[in-house]
Amino acid sequence: MTENATDALERGPQTLGEMATLVGDRGHHDNARRWNRLVDQWLADRRVLADSEEGRTAVSSLMGDPRPAVRLWSAAAVLFWDPDAARPTLTEIRDSPMTYDLHSITAKHTLLAFDAGTLEEGARLPGT
Repeated sequence: MTENATDALERGPQTLGEMATLVGDRGHHDNARRWNRLVDQWLADRRVLADSEEGRTAVSSLMGDPRPAVRLWSAAAVLFWDPDAARPTLTEIRDSPMTYDLHSITAKHTLLAFDAGTLEEGARLPGT
């Protein structure tokens, strides 16, 4: 495993955790600059993690995290290598708008874009 991959294995979950702290359970943030920096870092690490079985396993395991932002962003990544595993996580968030608010909207549009073939692997999620 390369040094870059090792760094991504450590940093990726930490970055998603910071994203989750920033937006809370409902997906709202008040610091666009910090949000954008965290999203960019996650996307860079996600690209590296998707290149190895160990990285894909690490990202897949994050779909069980209690924080909705972590589940949402990790499941969106997993869609590209295991859509059957990712879809229930995204569907649960999508189908709970009273609980997850903006996360629910993002999950809905992520699934719509994926199903339409317009979701780009490694890109920002729709609406973020």
